[in-house]
Amino acid sequence: MFVPRALKVKRNAPDGGQGCAAKKARPEADAVRWEEGSGPPADAVPTGDAAAAHRPQAGPEPGARDGLPSDEPVKSFSKTQRPAEPGEPVCVVCGRYGEYICDETDEDVCSLECKAKHLLQVKEKEERSALSGPPGAGSPSQAPLLTPYVYQEHPFIASLGEDQVENLRHQLGICVQGRAVPRPIVDFEHCAFPETLSLNLTAAGYEVPTPIQMQMTPVGLLGRDILASADTGSGKTAAFLLPVIMRALLEGTCPSALILTPTRELAIQIERQAKELMKGLPHMKTALLVGGLPLPPQLHRLRQHVKVVIATPGRLLDIMKQSSVQLRGVKIAVVDEADTMLKMGFQQQVLDVLEHVPHDCQTVLVSATIPASIEQLAGQLLRDPVRITAGEKNLPCPHVRQIVLWVEEPAKKKKLFEILNDKKLFQPPVLVFVDCRLGADLLSEAVQKVTGLRSVSMHSEKPQAERRSILEVGRVGRLGQKGTAITFINNNSKRLFWDVAKRVKPTGTLLPPQLLNSPYLRDQQRREQQGDRQAPNPLVTGANLMDIIRRHDKSTAQK
Repeated sequence: MFVPRALKVKRNAPDGGQGCAAKKARPEADAVRWEEGSGPPADAVPTGDAAAAHRPQAGPEPGARDGLPSDEPVKSFSKTQRPAEPGEPVCVVCGRYGEYICDETDEDVCSLECKAKHLLQVKEKEERSALSGPPGAGSPSQAPLLTPYVYQEHPFIASLGEDQVENLRHQLGICVQGRAVPRPIVDFEHCAFPETLSLNLTAAGYEVPTPIQMQMTPVGLLGRDILASADTGSGKTAAFLLPVIMRALLEGTCPSALILTPTRELAIQIERQAKELMKGLPHMKTALLVGGLPLPPQLHRLRQHVKVVIATPGRLLDIMKQSSVQLRGVKIAVVDEADTMLKMGFQQQVLDVLEHVPHDCQTVLVSATIPASIEQLAGQLLRDPVRITAGEKNLPCPHVRQIVLWVEEPAKKKKLFEILNDKKLFQPPVLVFVDCRLGADLLSEAVQKVTGLRSVSMHSEKPQAERRSILEVGRVGRLGQKGTAITFINNNSKRLFWDVAKRVKPTGTLLPPQLLNSPYLRDQQRREQQGDRQAPNPLVTGANLMDIIRRHDKSTAQK
């Protein structure tokens, strides 16, 4: 096929040419030539003696396995490329199916046309940066890191006394257990990340780390196993992505990092956030391996020397059975939403996957709650772990608008139907909580009958497969997604009045007068204040950190 020289496209080039690499399997001969000493492709970055141990494994002929010929010509124009399916890579220029990877930038492109446009955009951006920035400034370096990254505590944090650190954690709402737990960071700059990653953090809006990020990030960067618990919306994803990125950036193996999630929806969101933080970092490619999407594109993606695999356990096991991915080079493995994994019956699948990673692999379990089953799983998977719990439980997610309505018991159904018929409030999917199995079934039937909306109920008597299918709806509040939560309240729930008010009122939500004027509310508030007269301290921020430390030192000196 004729390719214009200006586009610099070299398909399956073993010499590391700066081309647009089709996401197809390399022929068997290429893999053999590499093993015989022709050197790895440009995407692989083995260092030192590790190079010999991380050569790609020759597999079955790709055309024979997935029915797609390996010599299919690269698409010249974006209009000939198909639209992307949900969860598939998308072209950085036009948004169609990102079938190829531009070797010069590691970005997804759909065709030669969009590759050329993308390179032109990159060049123009570099020129603008060079003109507007100080001498020597330009785009971040694309060269691999030449020296290993070693996390070191910032001198200021290291200078604090143990009692100051404990007070700091108390202010942050952080509890830790384990041997030699590193001190929390108070700024991402303390981690001394590569410039490109620091710029990506700033561009993505990560100005001040959340409490779970403050403690979990340094523990992860030191290579320790972790059992972490924090609420949805607390920033757990970035807290484990930063150690994943730094570990994968320095490794030559492909893949070198694995993230397991219980649902396709969550895996797609994590990959999106990972790409946002990895942008511009050399050779940092991801593969999304989830059910419900075509398998061949996922297999093609794996053959492009991806560093980070984000997968659901079932699909990953299917691919492993085909010998299409090897996990023996994985250096860090994350099990996200471990409690949900167990509830959905995925424990054995998770164990089966992790049996194939090296015994010295760093392992991170992340969960919203830590029941006994998670403790048992942690005992099986983790070595000398640091246990981290952050944040006060049951606080509303900041990304979810709260509405509290006083609705008497007989009027609840009518009020629900009014909301479902209100286009300002009803944005599907909607999740309705009730207090019993029968109530769920009856209300689901009533919603479908009265409003005509498709409705399903979920409870413990539903088959596991059906519950799993229903859960793929997902929920708001995760990774910054916005939504609305509406609570019906009346005197039947009077025992919860103060719990509801103290948690929802700080969000700025207007509470119904029947609740605010209730004697039950005032009585519950008075009893709690009598039991705990010590006013809570403000959370630590960069602005008040020194004031908190000074107050603590002064109080200690007076004692």
